[in-house]
Amino acid sequence: MIRNSTSPRRGIKRLFNAVAIAAAMCAAPLAQAGVLDFESPVDAPFVFAGDVLAIGNYYVEGAGTAGFVGSISTSESCFGVQCPVNNASTYYAGLNDGYLFFGMLDGSAFSISSLDASFIGAGMPSYPSVAGLLYVAAFDAAGLVAEIYLDLAGPTGGNFNFATYDLTGFGGGALFTDVLIASFACDETGNCNRNTNQANFALDNIVTADGAGEVPEPGTFALMGLGLLGLRAASRFTARRRTA
Repeated sequence: MIRNSTSPRRGIKRLFNAVAIAAAMCAAPLAQAGVLDFESPVDAPFVFAGDVLAIGNYYVEGAGTAGFVGSISTSESCFGVQCPVNNASTYYAGLNDGYLFFGMLDGSAFSISSLDASFIGAGMPSYPSVAGLLYVAAFDAAGLVAEIYLDLAGPTGGNFNFATYDLTGFGGGALFTDVLIASFACDETGNCNRNTNQANFALDNIVTADGAGEVPEPGTFALMGLGLLGLRAASRFTARRRTA
């Protein structure tokens, strides 16, 4: 007679309960993500150099030469320039060679997964296939971490349009505290500059992930748990057979 042994039925029931818990962990959300979508109300739609706005969980700071550098509005309120036509929501328009910084209001670090962007025309009769470049530079407390240039397409059928840019892996897994976004206007010869007040851009839906993304995903923990449970169950079964 084997003393203090667990009955097979009870052991199987515990195993199934553990499997159910592991499955629930697999269904749990991943690291919290956020979206800077410029939909939160602001006191005024116009952004001047040095203005700092709180938009959801983010800060946005207008930068550039003194004066008007951008606006937060929709294409319906776009006057004098050629705004993108495929976005009916509110977005940020960087104008007059202006640029912006953004980060988390609480100062926490983050990464960028993707963003939506478009070139904004300044009323020129024609544009090249690549009308501009979007410059994205990420910083941490020590300085510049990563930078990238994204092509902004010229008009299609006379209209500019937002495109989504996948930035997965931008910075090689590093986390940022602040990000700078600016643009360059390009001509037919491929020369790009930002000193003629034509380096205008539209920006929306910046998807970020916080530092918790560096922790193994819940599904990984669940699979590890299942593996350990399986090994434990197998060892117990083998031990029972040898004892018997």
